[in-house]
Amino acid sequence: MSKISLESILNKHSAYCFLKKYSLEYEDNIAISFYGKQISYKTLFSKIDEMAKALVSYGVKKDDVVASSLPGCPEGIYLIYAINKIGAIYCAFDCRAKNNEIKEMIKMFSPKLCFVPNFQLKEFYDVHDCDVIFINPIHALGTIEKLYSIPADFFTGRNYLCKKNKFLHSYNSFIRKSKNVESVHDEKSTENIFGYFYTSGTTYGRKSVILTNDNINSAAVIQKEANNLIQSGQSLLNIMPLFTCYSVSLATHLPLFCGVTVKLIPLLNPKKLKQVMLKEKPNYIITVPAHWDYFINDDFRDCDLSFVKGIIIGGDIMNPVYRNKLRKIFQDHGADEPLRIGYGLSETTSTAVACFSPMGNSVGKALPYMKVNICNMETGEPLACGEEGEICISGPTLCKGYFKEEKMTNELLRMHADGNIWLHSGDRGYLDEKGSLYFCERYKRMYVRFDGTKISPYSIEQALSACDLIEDCLVVAIIDTDHSHGKCAKVNIVLKEGENEERAMATIRKFCKKHLDEHMQPKEIVFVNRLPRTANGKLDYFEKNAKK
Repeated sequence: MSKISLESILNKHSAYCFLKKYSLEYEDNIAISFYGKQISYKTLFSKIDEMAKALVSYGVKKDDVVASSLPGCPEGIYLIYAINKIGAIYCAFDCRAKNNEIKEMIKMFSPKLCFVPNFQLKEFYDVHDCDVIFINPIHALGTIEKLYSIPADFFTGRNYLCKKNKFLHSYNSFIRKSKNVESVHDEKSTENIFGYFYTSGTTYGRKSVILTNDNINSAAVIQKEANNLIQSGQSLLNIMPLFTCYSVSLATHLPLFCGVTVKLIPLLNPKKLKQVMLKEKPNYIITVPAHWDYFINDDFRDCDLSFVKGIIIGGDIMNPVYRNKLRKIFQDHGADEPLRIGYGLSETTSTAVACFSPMGNSVGKALPYMKVNICNMETGEPLACGEEGEICISGPTLCKGYFKEEKMTNELLRMHADGNIWLHSGDRGYLDEKGSLYFCERYKRMYVRFDGTKISPYSIEQALSACDLIEDCLVVAIIDTDHSHGKCAKVNIVLKEGENEERAMATIRKFCKKHLDEHMQPKEIVFVNRLPRTANGKLDYFEKNAKK
């Protein structure tokens, strides 16, 4: 594929039309692999068109919202592009969402339809505001899915639920309605919107990012230009659910645009990552740090990992000790320097300065067409090389803003003196003289003591990482009960294997007194088997009750 200029695609293509135009040369290639089922690009577009017709038969039209919580399954990918093909808007929500969260989503976005995995169906028992299409995530496997679904639907009560709620429809009944529509026209939504994605990203608290077709398409072009190692005919393992921007942008749209086979695994058990990788043998895999917690302690005797060309890790900080362990596993088993540590946000289409750099403390340099700067958190003024401040980003992948959150949008996207719109990430970092970015921590993590002193949890974690007893640690801010106001540090610690907790506590307390200033001393130290994480697998910086 020849180089594509951004000017040639901006304000011109929907994500569907973009993919169809630039994947013509891959027509007979395998687009999706799902537990051995191979789906060619030709079949992919046929399935997208079939689903688009079914959507139209249900009354979905341009600018309507269609919500989906589907995990990684072929029908989930068909749905994303079918919604986009008719100019409707994809609204992603979590398949773990409970009844109250689902009602909140429906009230906010008023979707015309909701697509959900069958295991989430019980949360829709009293949802009557829109039609709900449910599907078994392994539906594409045909007979196997039918044999599994019949008893499962009976014993879980889904059969009874569907009879009781007339707004619930099976995927088979939905797709049959495609026969009622002869054809559909390719459209773009009026405001060029691709979709809405929930995030807790740059500021604490849930909100929905608005991404445009240009955001999604630009991210694919930029990553293709920056990472020429991604070639047609290779494969990428997508273990991220399709309700995340990370999965849709970098693990679906990008590889399909490049002619790379997307190998889908819905709801991966992290304990089985090694097993899945050895079976699927992907050239690339896009992950978050939590996916590797069990992998690095697995047994790799007689394993060949030479098929791995790139391990892309983003979404959160990866502990350097874990990172080096992971690096050594791949190097010792045939893969040469595959790790690429990225930095990006849903607000930048999970790319922007997701720098995919080789090993090192830096997350790399800004990608083509993107700019990164470090600014004073208070004044917004640019800072010199080496000075820590807020990471700011400018370029074509910047989101449109937050859905129905004008104040938060204005805080996020600001016009600078250079005449460009810059995204204020809420993250702290610095640039070196070569333009390499170093990510430190989220500003929201910093807390204020009772005496007004601002404390960086990252600084405490860095000091503790030098303790020989500690495998990993995470500092969270808790209420200082010894004073009328202010916060103090609680440290969640994963001890190295075989360490005695009672002896370790005394040693770590002494270490803190020796290596940490008085105002940085932790109030609480707790031992955990794993660090606390959010539902999306990111470190939970605001967790207050880590459990063993």
